[in-house]
This record gives sequence, C-alpha cells and structure tokens, in this order.
Amino acid sequence: MLRLLAITTALSLIAPSAWAQTESVSARPDTATVVIYRDRPVNTVELMAQSRQPWSRLDQQGLALIVETRTVDLPAGEGIIRFRGLATGVVPQSAVLEGLPAHVVERNADFDLLSPASLIEKSVGEVVRAVRTNPATGEQVEKAAVIRAGAQGTVLEIDGRFEALDCSGQTERVIFDRIPEGLGDQPVLSVRTRAEHAGRHTVTLAYLATGLQWSADYVARLNPDGRTLDLTGWVTLANFGGTGFPDVPVQVVAGTLRKDDGTVPVEPVIRYPQTGCWPQGTTTLGSGLEPTYKQDRVEYNGPPVVVYGAPVPAERNSVVGEIVVTGSRVVRQGELGDYKIYTLPEPTTVAARQTKQVRFMERAGVAYDRVYRAWVDANDSAEAQPAEIQLRLRNEARTGLGLALPGGTVAVMQPDGAGGVLLAGEDRFVDKGVGLPVRLSFGQSPDVRVATRRVSSRSARDQGGRAHRADMEITVTNARSEAVTVDLSPQAAGRRGFRILSQSIRSRIDDTGYPVWTMIVPANGATTLKAAWTTTD
Repeated sequence: MLRLLAITTALSLIAPSAWAQTESVSARPDTATVVIYRDRPVNTVELMAQSRQPWSRLDQQGLALIVETRTVDLPAGEGIIRFRGLATGVVPQSAVLEGLPAHVVERNADFDLLSPASLIEKSVGEVVRAVRTNPATGEQVEKAAVIRAGAQGTVLEIDGRFEALDCSGQTERVIFDRIPEGLGDQPVLSVRTRAEHAGRHTVTLAYLATGLQWSADYVARLNPDGRTLDLTGWVTLANFGGTGFPDVPVQVVAGTLRKDDGTVPVEPVIRYPQTGCWPQGTTTLGSGLEPTYKQDRVEYNGPPVVVYGAPVPAERNSVVGEIVVTGSRVVRQGELGDYKIYTLPEPTTVAARQTKQVRFMERAGVAYDRVYRAWVDANDSAEAQPAEIQLRLRNEARTGLGLALPGGTVAVMQPDGAGGVLLAGEDRFVDKGVGLPVRLSFGQSPDVRVATRRVSSRSARDQGGRAHRADMEITVTNARSEAVTVDLSPQAAGRRGFRILSQSIRSRIDDTGYPVWTMIVPANGATTLKAAWTTTD
C-alpha cells in the first residue's frame, strides 16, 4: 500500500485500487519563481562551515515559496494528476493549486524512497528475472520468477517452487524491468479530480519548501579623502536541497519571518532489507549456529535513477565547492508589507547543492564619520587602554545611502598608500531601515588611548539601599597627526540607581540609549574629563 499523507483538512489513507485508473502526469514545471525568506539571521561563514557537516540537515532548514506554472491533461470523470519534479523539501500541507477546472477530491503527497528493499516490497506479485551464477564454473542461468514475499525476507516462485533469495548457494541477483508506481527519489503530489470534460490546462502550483537560504554581505572600501566610502552589497543564495531551479526569477525577503514548528518537509518512507535463508525460525536458532544473512542484490534495467534521502557521502550533504558570482546588474528593492523584497535583476539558476553570490547594491561616496569609543569604569587603570574604532553612517539619501539594508557582515577595506587596499576589520549589523544609524566597529586604535583615575569614592546608606559615589578623571591621549572625536560611556550606566552628579563636559543620550561624553582630542594632544556618578545596591 502506498503511504499517502493528506495535505487537505481531512487525512485519508487509501489503497491504490481505490483510485480511478485514468492518470495524468506532469513531469516538470513549465516555469517557476523562487522567493527565499529568512526565519533567522544568517551568517554566511557559519552557514558554509555548517554545510560541511554531514549531520547538519540543512535541507530541512530555511524557507522558500516556489510558484510553478504547469501544463496538465485533465481526465474526464474521476482521475489522478501526479505532479513530479517538486522540490525535495516540499512542505505538503502548504500546497495551493489554482486554475484547474475540476472538483479536487483529494490531494496527497507520496514519498516512498527508492531502495533495494522498497523495490522488492512494491514488486510482490510481479514477474522479475532471477539470475544465478555458478561460482565454480561461472555459468549464468536466467529464469522468470514471481516475487511472493518481501517484507520479512524475499521469497521467489521459480518453476512452481518457492525459494528464498540468496539461499541456493550460488551468486544470485534479481533484475527489474520497471520501477513500481509510487517509488522515486523525489516527492510526488497526487491530486484526485472529478471533471465533466477532459482537456489540457495551464495551472499554478505554489508551495513552501525548505533547504534554501540567503544571506547578505558587504564590502566597505574607504576612500583616500577619509570622509567617504564605497559600499557594495552581495546576496548569497544557498540551495541545500536535491532539486535545482534552472533559469528562474529569484526574490529574497529581508526581515525575520515567523515560522511555525509544523512547517517541515515531507519525510521519505525508507525501507530496509530483512533478508535471510527461508524457512526462518529453524532449530538452529539459539544453538550458536545462527543463520547466515546476506544482502539482497537487486538490479534495475530501466532508465537511470538517482536516490535522494539515502545515506550519502559527506560531500553529497555539503554545498558544492563551486561558488558562482554574478554582478552585472543590480537587484531591485520593493515592499512586501513590513518586509523588504529584493528582486534579482535577471533569471538565474539556483542549482542543487550550490551557492551563488549576486550583487544587490552599489553605493559610491557614502559619507561616514570615524569615531573612537571607550567604556570607562570606576577603577584606576595601571595602563591606558586603546579605544575602539567605529565608522558611523546614517542610512539616508543625503549621505549616499537611503535604502533598506539587510543585516550581514561588513568587511572594511582601507588604502595601503601604494595603490592597493588592506583589510582593516570586519563587523556585523542587524537589518537597518532607512533613516537608522549604522555603526561598524572594526578594531582598536594604538594611537588613541584612555586612562582612568579614581579621585575619590565613598558609600553611604540611604532609603533606597546603599549608594556608591565615584569621582573620576578620564584622560584621552591622541598620537595621531589630526584631531579625533572620542565618545566615552560609563559602564555603570546599566546599574541600578545610576545618576551623573557632576561633569566637566556635558553628556547626552545617544542612539544606543546610554549617556555619552563626546570630546575632540587635538592632534598629538590630550583631553581630560572630570565626572562623578552614583549607583545603588
């Protein structure tokens, strides 16, 4: 019996004989569109590292909407239309079929995996060819055989006698001239229909599928003027499934999509051989002379079949080493409710187990500010600490940006003074809408250093608990040949009862939500901040 998983409201299991005999097969889509979502932030480097692990099951992660147009032959009366060529990670309960002028009685997803065991199990009652080779003479004898049992060991009927496979003492193999219906390396969507008239129609089949993911990465190249940079964005498409999509329109959706735990692909039915010499359960059991078990040898004589879902080498489970890069045109950005959708400039091939990089943005002359940031505490520092280097951008049209930026990794490149560029550092940021600030931290400066000195401290009990006061002097030195901007924030700002009591430089609350003292430190000079604050236990 075929294992049928209903994807409509009612779940039904029916035997093949209950279906109408008139069948139509749609072998592949005429056209397809792929829309890839993100259900979590994706780091390209981590994704590629994970893809090299054979147990990662990346084919069950990620989410995409596949929209196909197909030409189908609709039978008159009751019939079955089988849709083949679906993505291996299809989520069957999400399937939607439109444009079919017929009453749909049932819709089912079949995924009985082709294997030696399933081939025998599905061929019970069928005529096959049994080939035996005499190990002494090498002579081969081929006879017609009927498979009479396969679940608990293969039994063949040859010349009116019943024999267990591999129990003749000779090398044996079974040749199958066809694959039984319902077996394959990919899932099949079967639709039972009832129509008044037969005809050929173009229908739309849409469904969710796992195994496809995307990520964003950027390269920020600093210009010699020290005030602008060129920003290039790349989308990485990763297909970890067993189905490729040749020359299709592709869109990616930015934003973290909420995904239901039930959005999982259909799992194949995997059958394992249980072979042994017949009859079983003889008096040798338990005597120490256990029956000798051998693996079934089956041979298929029809078209070549690639089995998907069976144990495979590590390289089969990982992304193919080939990384395709294309960047001749730029991706178009659009709106999808509260999400941003990016349409690749031209159809592309998203091959099975392949990654592909496509340039999705290019902005030259983006204005930025170089700022040094440091967090100061209420302790004396024996040695001045280096400040963190930050590049700050405003995602606005007037600064050269002004478009939604999917979160990702940024590699900051700066001129080396000899006409080339060097990597200055890397950082990541989350999705940034238009108008939001972008901060890139990519290292520490040996030229800009911060030293703290605790002038005094005292504690006293008040109504709210025990209050701690710290009077501090923070000195910033600058060994660079130009003045620098430095932001200082107290680490105690996150503690209960934090309050600034006095300050020589007026503080402000920046976009991080913390108080900040901003100072301009002259070239080869120093600037000192005097401040006192209190916290409560």
